Amino acid sequence: MKQVQEDQLMMCGQLVAYLNDHQADIAVSEVAAKNAADVVAQYALIEKARGGTARRTATLTGDAKAARQTLLDLLPALLGPLRSVATRLGDNDLLALATLTSKQLRKLRPLAFIGVAESILNSAARPDVVPELAKQGLTAAALKPLHDALKTYKTAQPATRQTINERVLAGAALEDLLTALLVEVRQLDEDMKAFKLLNRALFDGYQQARKLVSSGGGGSKGGGVQPKQ
Repeated sequence: MKQVQEDQLMMCGQLVAYLNDHQADIAVSEVAAKNAADVVAQYALIEKARGGTARRTATLTGDAKAARQTLLDLLPALLGPLRSVATRLGDNDLLALATLTSKQLRKLRPLAFIGVAESILNSAARPDVVPELAKQGLTAAALKPLHDALKTYKTAQPATRQTINERVLAGAALEDLLTALLVEVRQLDEDMKAFKLLNRALFDGYQQARKLVSSGGGGSKGGGVQPKQ
């Protein structure tokens, strides 16, 4: 969402807090109480939509980073023995792959990193290489952490990108939800005017909560969302 919309949502958040704190006072007006409840419900819907995608992205990003770090830590432990195997077998292609350095691995972008890691592990699983690695204690069981980390990374990395894309799409949906919320708020503005007579302190507090404050800390004159007196 654009910054002005973020500021509008911030205002709605402080307004909802005020409405929740003064439910009993607002209940004097049945109409205002109903519209206040609608505002609270609509705001909760937006917060749920925002929080869900953010949490999923954070979780998947964390999984991808952890799996990549595991691979970066453990692949050198396999590459050294692979170089020895390649030398014994006279396999120049395997030797070229096994001479990758930790620095080179770290520079690889996600898809390239996945491809290289797969090539290394596939080479280690070759029938002629397996017994040679076993002589150095690197059995299938010893290499399992590498396979597990690669599987996790392959799953989490594309899923992270997909979830980020979902957040982009969700941004458009959130704008629609915010527009609907502001319509509810403007209707509540009209209903709350009765409290000029019923409870002036409550009305004044409502007006204060309805002020749109920019994220920079200054009051905003734009957006057309300020309450009418």
